[in-house]
Amino acid sequence: MFLGHLLLSGTLAALFGAFHFHGLLAAFVLLYLLCRLAVSVQPLRRHARRVELGSAFIVWFIGQVLLASLHVASLVLARQVRVGPAVVAVSLRRPEARLATLLGCLLSLTPGTMALEYQETEGILFIHALDARSPATVEHLLRELERRLLHWLDAGGSG
Repeated sequence: MFLGHLLLSGTLAALFGAFHFHGLLAAFVLLYLLCRLAVSVQPLRRHARRVELGSAFIVWFIGQVLLASLHVASLVLARQVRVGPAVVAVSLRRPEARLATLLGCLLSLTPGTMALEYQETEGILFIHALDARSPATVEHLLRELERRLLHWLDAGGSG
């Protein structure tokens, strides 16, 4: 649904000759507001909620990527490089292959971390972290990512 919202926003912006960042953003917000105003239509309310959660997730994730980039840059530029690379095994809350793949992709986009393998039978995702002096921090990163992602993906069932 989120991708459909983006495609429809692009189409709307192109129809009005505003196919640039501000035009796309305006079309995205306009479509969202139209869905939000249609309070009597349950599927549109659910869609608007998913757009809200998806937008919040994307903004949060971009912030996490920027923070991780700064952290890796500080490690690289330090006079004495003190890192503790390690492979951390984390048990997923919901052991689904599709979710593990999505989490692995998102983790691999974050500088300093990379998903290595997923054992579907046990529901364990193995993560390589550049700076894993505290494995609890790496696990916390995955837990927060998983929590926010599930909150967004499960929003279709709630009104």
